[in-house]
Amino acid sequence: MNKNWYYFSAAVVLAGIIIHLPLLFVCGALLLLILALTDIWAKYCFHALHYQRQFSEERALFGEEITFSLQIENSKLLPLPWLEVEDLLPLSLSIEGENLRKRILSEQMRLECLFSPGWYERVTRRYSVRCFARGVHAFGPATVRSGDVFGFISREMELPERQYVLVYPLILPLSRFNLPARHPFGDKRAPRRLLEDPSRVIGTRDYIYGDSLRRVHWKATARTMQLQSKVYEATTTYTMEIFLNLDGRIDTHFGIHPELQELAICAAASVTDWAINEGYAVGLYANTILFMPEEVDLPQAMLNGEEEEADLEETVAAQVRRRRVHIPASSSVEQRRRIMEVLARVQPYFNSSIENIMQAERTRLPAGATIVLITSRISDQMLDILTRMRQGGHAVTILFAGDAAAPTQLADTKIYHLGGTDTWSAILQACSKGEEPAGLRF
Repeated sequence: MNKNWYYFSAAVVLAGIIIHLPLLFVCGALLLLILALTDIWAKYCFHALHYQRQFSEERALFGEEITFSLQIENSKLLPLPWLEVEDLLPLSLSIEGENLRKRILSEQMRLECLFSPGWYERVTRRYSVRCFARGVHAFGPATVRSGDVFGFISREMELPERQYVLVYPLILPLSRFNLPARHPFGDKRAPRRLLEDPSRVIGTRDYIYGDSLRRVHWKATARTMQLQSKVYEATTTYTMEIFLNLDGRIDTHFGIHPELQELAICAAASVTDWAINEGYAVGLYANTILFMPEEVDLPQAMLNGEEEEADLEETVAAQVRRRRVHIPASSSVEQRRRIMEVLARVQPYFNSSIENIMQAERTRLPAGATIVLITSRISDQMLDILTRMRQGGHAVTILFAGDAAAPTQLADTKIYHLGGTDTWSAILQACSKGEEPAGLRF
């Protein structure tokens, strides 16, 4: 408060004492007390005050409901008569709860909450979040306001910390895309060599020089008093390589079609899930980069503009390489989770040509691998590369996501029409009613 008010109240108190007027003395003392309390609240209202967001799950399945909690803890003797919190939440997620006031702000909405925590009190409010949007969703920053009980002074503090929730893409049965239930991508083409499956031990044999220590069967060695090696069952590995084309070119009349992009990503996730369940080693390639806002990788010198131009280009190139979608085929247990997380993070920006990626990977594809191209456009160069892949012994299938009808056959290449914007809208509507499966728990 202005110091003149203190001088004025002290003068009133002194005048009440001098002229022996108790009422004037009491008014001056009350004014002085109010001024002191106001300054104490204004100075210490944010002292030992903790604000925290909590999520029941930081990784959620498409359509899953998670709990979002706001917690205020006042760890001091001074109570807060009022505490207003404004937190920015993602507009793409559905937030449900009582006393929820929302104001649309670009791609976020503002959640306004009013608290009145007492001394050493913790207050928690919970909201339900329905995850009907794939991607990485940011929560924050938050703004906290408080002040004295009289409303004379209001202080504001911004909490810049952000938290993120990752929503996996929707996984549907392949029949939802009008694909055949059996052999949707043709018969399996076996590679030219057989591999051994370490998870299937069918016997033991004498140790041979050069065998890995992981191959040694220690129990059999203890029984026979001679080194014994495990004999694995020979198995054939089938490979599927998925090429995802996220076309970020702007349409002259309608702009970018996010519905078609989400439909293509959903198809990629569904094909990956089906292929891994069928025993395929699955790989994924896409002409975009990953969205990783929770990682701050740029050095401070770059942010301050102090880095040399050559170093700047090298750093940016390294970031692009690290965030590109390039997952070699694997049949490991973690491959499903790895691909689903990548598909959750892909964005239709900074994309290159899918033809260049296909051409670069064509010579490195495993023998007999099945090629699945998911795209919303078909070019002559794309068909030429697919023809060369087919001539190299690969089964090729195109999954077309577009509003226009796709030809049923292109140069002896199977092509399936996944649908268009109406198809994705119908899928979202079915998910909101609980008619579509929400996916798998990883």
